[in-house]
Amino acid sequence: MNSKWHERFLGDEYFYGKEPNLFLVQAEQQLPKGKILCIAEGEGRNSVFLASKGYDVTAWDFAPSGIEKTKKLARDRGVVVKTELHDLADVVWGEEEWDAIIHIFGHFPPPIFERTMEGIRKALKPGGFYVSELYTKEQIKYETGGPKEVDNLCNPGILLGNFPDYFIQHFYIGEVERIEGQGHTGVAHVVQSIFQKRVPH
Repeated sequence: MNSKWHERFLGDEYFYGKEPNLFLVQAEQQLPKGKILCIAEGEGRNSVFLASKGYDVTAWDFAPSGIEKTKKLARDRGVVVKTELHDLADVVWGEEEWDAIIHIFGHFPPPIFERTMEGIRKALKPGGFYVSELYTKEQIKYETGGPKEVDNLCNPGILLGNFPDYFIQHFYIGEVERIEGQGHTGVAHVVQSIFQKRVPH
């Protein structure tokens, strides 16, 4: 799996473009200034955008070529993004470390998805945000991006069930248009979420 993504990101062109995801641009306005983690970050378009807004941003990806593209994009835009090479299948999550965790179109087999959700819940600070836009299983019919394996697409009910005690600021299931490089090419079926970890009283 790693080699596929490493090869995809090797060229000079940015496979998903250099501009941030449109939902993240909207969601950013809700986020506290602080430490943000972008998981499955690919070539850096979202982490570089957040860094340009003044956040302390770390990007994780498991494709070395993606990490290099992230560094290059950050240099070109004159911002700082910390980059770390991690595979979500075995990464060690810290505790209450992040003010927000961003998860844009990062799709994994179900066991890795569940492990990642567990890690996110552990790693968010109280009051911290989980922000995601993911393709739903309906996306398989659209053929405008995302995995070809239906098991790796998101079941919105399972996603929601992973955050039972969080404050739901935004949760949307439906169609959006996403033109992002050559990887995302039109109308798509997504689930969007902004969940906030409650502060214990």
